[in-house]
Amino acid sequence: MGKRTVLHKVHSEEGHMVEFAGFDMPLFYKSISEEVMSVRERAGVFDVSHMGRVIFSGKGAGSFLDLITSNEISKLEINQARYALILNENGGIKDDIIVVRRGEDSFLVVWNAANRGKNLAWVEENSKSFDVEIKDISDKSFMLALQGPQAERILQQICDRKLDAVKRFRGTEGYVKAAKCLITRTGYTGEDGFELISEDTEMAEDIWRNLISLGASPAGLGARDVLRIEAGLPLYGHEINEDINPFEAGLEFAVKLQKEDFIGKAALERLKDNISRKRMGIKMTGKGIPREGYKVYSDGKEVGFVTSGTYSPTINCGIAMAYLPVSVRVGDKVTIRIRGRDEEGVVSEFPFYDVERYGWRRKK
Repeated sequence: MGKRTVLHKVHSEEGHMVEFAGFDMPLFYKSISEEVMSVRERAGVFDVSHMGRVIFSGKGAGSFLDLITSNEISKLEINQARYALILNENGGIKDDIIVVRRGEDSFLVVWNAANRGKNLAWVEENSKSFDVEIKDISDKSFMLALQGPQAERILQQICDRKLDAVKRFRGTEGYVKAAKCLITRTGYTGEDGFELISEDTEMAEDIWRNLISLGASPAGLGARDVLRIEAGLPLYGHEINEDINPFEAGLEFAVKLQKEDFIGKAALERLKDNISRKRMGIKMTGKGIPREGYKVYSDGKEVGFVTSGTYSPTINCGIAMAYLPVSVRVGDKVTIRIRGRDEEGVVSEFPFYDVERYGWRRKK
């Protein structure tokens, strides 16, 4: 039996459960495709309490996070959030994270469930010369993600803050029902949406059921995975790991080489002009559904491999993320070997869907 989030009882009664990163989690409730389209067209709510939530506080918190991440953290405004990478000395990606500045000397870091233990041990080891206190609140709090074009309308009905004033990658402190929450506007689906983080764990089920009664569909890990693939967003252990660097992964926007120093900087300065492969999208033109590990061919020659693949209900075809040579261009034709057959696809940009119809940039 895996670890359980505070909503485990609800999930086990209504969802199809699986083990993920050591936790019992819902894979889906009714169907993955239905849940994907609920998020794309209306709103869906996910329990993401299995993810790591760690508070870094003290006079040295900002400078410590500057050292251990690729992005500029100490320059964040209060209630501003930023995507960043934790790297090893060779420039490989240990994890990708979201950092929110809570106060002058307080930051909340959210990292991947699979890396909770590894990351915590690593930051504690590296923080000894800094004036920083590290407090893991993962098991003492809950975290819900409400995603989709109707997310703001739904959440506003049980929230005391004006949500239209909370811009993308910003946050606010407020009450959702009677729970004091950090409310952020980021997301991992490509859609607009909010995360609710609270230590008032006894309120989690009430908030979950309220969001559903107001129009959000419960959504599981299966839909979350399809949504993030459609949006072209990487997942640790698939598109990113300690042997892949940010330039290969297409995450250079989260790397600030102008910073004075950070772990992995020297390696990245050597690597940045010597990249031979790149994370790219492949949209299938036939009926094949690509999966992780499948090989990619160009002109009959093996050129890369799939890191994540699925059927996309949003665009009604198979899609994949893959590492391909930098010489490959968007629009090039490739094939993927699927169950012994070569299925055709075309190299595509991210996200896979029409950004005027779907996603947070959509035309209102």
